[in-house]
Amino acid sequence: MLAQKYEYSVVMPGTPEYEEYCALRHEVFCAELGRVPACSEQSGTRPLETDDFDAHSVHVLCRALETGEAVGCARLILPSFRGLNVLSRYQLHSQLDSEEDRVGEIGRLAISSKLRRYRRDTQLVGPALPSDASDAISREVKRDGPTVALGLYREIFRLASEHGITHCYAAMEPSLSRMLNRLGFPFLEAGPVNHAVQPARQPYLIGANSLRAGLATRNSCLYRFIFGGEDTPVVLSKPTWVSSEATSSAF
Repeated sequence: MLAQKYEYSVVMPGTPEYEEYCALRHEVFCAELGRVPACSEQSGTRPLETDDFDAHSVHVLCRALETGEAVGCARLILPSFRGLNVLSRYQLHSQLDSEEDRVGEIGRLAISSKLRRYRRDTQLVGPALPSDASDAISREVKRDGPTVALGLYREIFRLASEHGITHCYAAMEPSLSRMLNRLGFPFLEAGPVNHAVQPARQPYLIGANSLRAGLATRNSCLYRFIFGGEDTPVVLSKPTWVSSEATSSAF
């Protein structure tokens, strides 16, 4: 069961947990994918990835209970005078009235590479395991990636509700938006593709009411996972959306 393997928590700036969260962001977005320029901030010998929107966001960290290792993260940018990251980076068809709707942004959602591809090194599987056992453990860990990612979405949507946010922007690759829509997440195109960022991404918008309606009619298992507290959702048999080529749902 997912709850027996992973835990999700909101992490606060200035805490060791927040540093782990920022270190995972650096590992994925800066070191692995090169999508975000590395910043000078670091904790001890660990580089961190942060920006000006972090002060106006809530941050979620997913940790493996068995090892204590940080394996997933995401943030929800809250409405503030700073605005949203998507507004300066993408052209939007139209903007929601901030006085009528509370609008946030899903961002920096990432899964550790250990949950996105096979790992055969001794740090993961141990030196005493035979190769067939190593492969079996690697496949089992890899299968957790999609569910951990869905758990991050669950936590972000829960936090959005707590903060009175009715709509969220997210910038992602069009292929990922199609995958999420097939699962029942009704992300709507909010502007054209921005080819100036690599890989090219597009802004999308999702509303709380449409999310509930979409999941209720198209994916009842996932609806119960997101809104009803069930532990394990049904995911695709070929979870390519958490491959190393499609790590983040939002940027």
